[in-house]
Amino acid sequence: MAVLPIRANGDLGPPTDVKTDSGQTGSIHAASAPSGSFAISGHDRPHAHMIQADPSGRFVISTDLGLDEILIWDFDTEKGILRAHNPPAVKLPSGDGPRHFTFHQNGRWLYCLLEEASMLAVFDYDARAGTLTAKQTLSTLPKQFAGTDFTSEVVISPDGRFVYAANRLHDSIAWFSIAPEGTLTLAGEEWTRGDYPRSFTIDPSGQYLYSCNQRSDAVVCFRVNKQTGALKFTSEYTPVGTPAMLLFL
Repeated sequence: MAVLPIRANGDLGPPTDVKTDSGQTGSIHAASAPSGSFAISGHDRPHAHMIQADPSGRFVISTDLGLDEILIWDFDTEKGILRAHNPPAVKLPSGDGPRHFTFHQNGRWLYCLLEEASMLAVFDYDARAGTLTAKQTLSTLPKQFAGTDFTSEVVISPDGRFVYAANRLHDSIAWFSIAPEGTLTLAGEEWTRGDYPRSFTIDPSGQYLYSCNQRSDAVVCFRVNKQTGALKFTSEYTPVGTPAMLLFL
């Protein structure tokens, strides 16, 4: 993981800090995997997966899928240096594989996908102390599901009312309603109309969700019901070779 300064002209300068994860890796099979899962991914060595500053910019959060940890860093904004926080990490069940995460708009909750367990972990976040406290873990799949699945992306609706999570192999996007205390309840799911949704994006207005169906070579559009969170296929396919991510500017 590298910290790159942005120069006045927009260029990137040489790294001011580089961190390499180390430690004991988790099991090759997720402790919390669905019944019949053969999911194996990235536990042969440390596997830094995502990094993002918290809303205040004082702390930086990163995930290591191989170590099954969410790491917390103190960030020196003047020198561009990361220092391990105290405590330095939150441990997750062996093999579950923390992948992507997102902060709620209120800055008090963090939602993290566990890739190989097909689970969504909910944390309270203390922005003053830079600490995470686990409060809920729930599946992104239907109760009757058995087999292999990998979660990919997690996004909060612009109005802060729903959390969406994508399932690869099950090829679905599930949505969860957010309770006043930040916990989640599964509200529904929708077939992605394609294979292997690597990621998805909600447009800034919150009206449309776009799924990058990587193995189907298409970006697929859904209309979002802002009252229920439900997705409705618009019949719009945009052909794109192995789409992996879509970003609105």
